[in-house]
Amino acid sequence: MKQLEENVIIDRSQRPIAQGEVIADLLDDLEINQSQFAEILGVSNQIVNDMIEGKQPITVDLAIRLGKALGNGHRLWLNLQQKVDIWDAWQLNQKEYEKVLTLVS
Repeated sequence: MKQLEENVIIDRSQRPIAQGEVIADLLDDLEINQSQFAEILGVSNQIVNDMIEGKQPITVDLAIRLGKALGNGHRLWLNLQQKVDIWDAWQLNQKEYEKVLTLVS
């Protein structure tokens, strides 16, 4: 099952939705600006802006803060980040990864 999930991510033709887009949409829905959200999270305005622009990855700390503030838990945010990271790495290093031998299947 895990292998299937990984293949779904790397076989995508388009990058998975960036968590910044999700955050921006949620802020619009909640009618909260970035400064207000930064205050709620207890982080700088720059961090929130960088998350939304895709310049700041969702760290464990940010995932916990986002999950608590938005009531949807940290795993959602970590999973979104991980999917983007895996896809990006595959796009960048696919030829190298294909050279790695599979020892156990």
